[in-house]
Amino acid sequence: MMRMKTLGVLALSGVLTGCGSGSDGTAPGQGGQPKPSEKNSKIVTQGFEVRIYNRLAEQDTQNPEYNRDTPYQVTEQVTYQDIVFGLDTQTKSVTTASWLDIPHSFSLITKAYALSPIPPHTEEDIVSIDITSASDFSEAYPSGSKLNALFSVTYADTLNKYYSYKNDVKTFFTVEEYVQYGQANGGLNAGFTRNLILNTGPDYPVNMTFYIEIELDNGKIFSLETQDVAFKGVDN
Repeated sequence: MMRMKTLGVLALSGVLTGCGSGSDGTAPGQGGQPKPSEKNSKIVTQGFEVRIYNRLAEQDTQNPEYNRDTPYQVTEQVTYQDIVFGLDTQTKSVTTASWLDIPHSFSLITKAYALSPIPPHTEEDIVSIDITSASDFSEAYPSGSKLNALFSVTYADTLNKYYSYKNDVKTFFTVEEYVQYGQANGGLNAGFTRNLILNTGPDYPVNMTFYIEIELDNGKIFSLETQDVAFKGVDN
């Protein structure tokens, strides 16, 4: 009988000892810091760059794409239809390691999600884009006027929408509409590249420089200046 009591005490002692230590042999609450999870990368906006290009000849004139060709030289006189403004984002990839207490269960990732990854995007959204010029564009748009309605967005990457269909015809947003649509639909991601064109030309022959100011949702403001453009005196 005494032997059975002794065995029972030893068994209970073993159970209590097992409950009082961590799985790694450390006491509860005294384990080391959790190990870092896989490194995560995020893309942050460093700035913007604007360059002017000659417009690439269209393969389908009924559905123009307004792609970039060779860099524009200021010695060339052009009409507003001959050039494309390339507005590109300067980015930096930042790698971080987060500390997670709860492990991820990768079995929860659905096949649909695995086959449809989110396109690359920057951490920041664009709050506003303002385009002006020190020269008179027309009687309706004298020096210093906001020219957002005169520029159209013909390409933008990431998830930003830049066109709609009107009577089955693809219609590009003006810069004004592009910003407004983005703000009304979850934000306008700073993205990586976009093409702008003038949808009308100056009233008279003129050399013009355009100024572009871009504000991000983190409060940063970037001011850009294009090279001179020598516009011909051609009616719109």
